[in-house]
Amino acid sequence: MTQPIAQIINVKKSIGNTPIIHGISLDIYPGEVFGFLGPNGAGKTTMIRMLVGLMKMSEGEIYIQGHHIQRDFEKAIAQVGGIIENPEMYSYLTGLENLKHYARLTPKDIPKKRLEEIIKLVGLEKRIDEKVKGYSLGMRQRLGIAQALLHSPSLLILDEPTNGLDPAGIREIRQYIRRIAHEENLAVFVSSHLLSEMQLMCDRIGIIQHGRLIRVEKIQDLVSENIDLTVKLKAAPVEKAFQLLTDQSWEPEKQDDWIELTVSEEEEIPEVAELLISNQIKLYQIYSNVQTLEDTFLELTREES
Repeated sequence: MTQPIAQIINVKKSIGNTPIIHGISLDIYPGEVFGFLGPNGAGKTTMIRMLVGLMKMSEGEIYIQGHHIQRDFEKAIAQVGGIIENPEMYSYLTGLENLKHYARLTPKDIPKKRLEEIIKLVGLEKRIDEKVKGYSLGMRQRLGIAQALLHSPSLLILDEPTNGLDPAGIREIRQYIRRIAHEENLAVFVSSHLLSEMQLMCDRIGIIQHGRLIRVEKIQDLVSENIDLTVKLKAAPVEKAFQLLTDQSWEPEKQDDWIELTVSEEEEIPEVAELLISNQIKLYQIYSNVQTLEDTFLELTREES
């Protein structure tokens, strides 16, 4: 069985007499992008700060590659790369000069081949010799990720990596994050408020609410389990279609020329269409919604609030 890169075991944090984090336990594995979601004030930033050793735990344990983040800080943090908020670079230097500068700050020697690999991995090989002041925000984010990967960490932590980017930049960063996780076989722990992007980017999602981890699931399970589909259709005559569906216990609702009903599985949708057509009802349009991570997130956090 694959061993986790990071282990968070019953971690608690109180500030004064106020509990902020209530006993979170979580494993993060190599090769996966793990999304950390929660409303503002849920405890995401506090958890990230404890994960990188910037804040002490009140109780619990955090291990990174088997090293305790507090008792064996240097060995634990040597396994971590990260961008908390925005990457800071020297704008008057080129991208390559920035990376060489940060490489000199690391305890171990970073070979030229490693620099070339990282530059290619984040897609900056054509612009790496240009000054950073001419980079777009997306290019700066990619350079920041390259800097975080210099020392070959096992765990990459990204806090709001797509913040402020345009749609093209967001897509770009998402693709590189997934590529990095799979090609470098490292664990990526990413926090973001862009739920649609997290759905496309992440392999698993953890949802935190009021300092408690209320759900951890694979992304496909989180948005698909026990979901009723809402089906909208346009048919004529609409009254006849409405009555027919009512008689079959589908409990439709009529909105002008449209009928809306709920089905428990996709296989029922062709059954609805066949029923209408076989009864000489013209079916002009039919479509169903798909449950999104946003739907699930709002439902879960509403239940827990």
